[in-house]
Amino acid sequence: MKQEKVKLDEILKFLFNSSEKVLVKLLNSMFDENFNEDEVSITITNSEFVEDTLEILRGDMFFKIFDKSNKDFEKHKMNYHLEFQTKNDNTMIIRMFEYGFRKGKENADYGGDNIKRLYFPKQKVIFFEENKNIEDSLKLMIVFGDEKEFLYEVDVMKYWEYNDKDLIEKKMYPLIPLQLFNLRKKLNYAKKKNDINKIKELSIVARNLAEKLAIESKELFDQDEILGEDFHSMLLAIQNLIEYLNRNYIDDENLEKEVNIMTKSLYDPEVEKKGIEKGIEKGIEKNQVEIVLNMLGEGLDEATISRFTKIDIERVREIIKKHLN
Repeated sequence: MKQEKVKLDEILKFLFNSSEKVLVKLLNSMFDENFNEDEVSITITNSEFVEDTLEILRGDMFFKIFDKSNKDFEKHKMNYHLEFQTKNDNTMIIRMFEYGFRKGKENADYGGDNIKRLYFPKQKVIFFEENKNIEDSLKLMIVFGDEKEFLYEVDVMKYWEYNDKDLIEKKMYPLIPLQLFNLRKKLNYAKKKNDINKIKELSIVARNLAEKLAIESKELFDQDEILGEDFHSMLLAIQNLIEYLNRNYIDDENLEKEVNIMTKSLYDPEVEKKGIEKGIEKGIEKNQVEIVLNMLGEGLDEATISRFTKIDIERVREIIKKHLN
């Protein structure tokens, strides 16, 4: 379970380091907003908070949106928080309150009435593995000493209810490769039963789904819905998810190779067509720097960054040394 959570976190944080264009569309859909991607800028913000015990409280992804045309907009900044869960967890609502309070504390200020205000971010939890006990929202009743009550509520996205077409329609593009993760539960069950035929069947399903998702990503790129860097990230995520499923459940020596060849064949023609200077193996130098520094900022080490992005570890170290020293 811990290994699955770590792998999923790595992939999601990588995917969510997408272009502003893609992230604005995603947040519009997730939080029912209507931001114009040409009028706002978006940044990924701090997700680690030091507790009084000096332990680190880590959330998943926090975003801040600014209006480019309004110089005073930062005073009324819009903060968003997405948390990722593989399985149901009845402590999740407590953690969401802790995350929200810590982020709100960072953004606290005084209003015109000299009363300090603490601004919670807009929050949502994405649950990936199907569970009938997961409701549409998480709720926490906060009861004060004078018996006054306040209902704290966080909306939930049940990922298993969405297929790839739904995600495309709703412009939740970074979540598309995670359709492969939906196979994990069936594969885990087949492995426990030692059902070799079922595992072989699911291996074919995974291969075909990987190709389908990669082709859909290419179509989004052709339609200018995503940028080259987003297309690159989505293909890498597909490769890494296939690697994860294969090495933990399938054990097919040809699966990873076939998917890597397939994704490269889709990406390389677009590199030539649109004038991108480097292909999927080398990556774009600027994009490499952004990816490495963003993943480093999320707490991933050099080896993990290299393994996940396929960037040589010496190149990863070179980027870190050049830009952080």
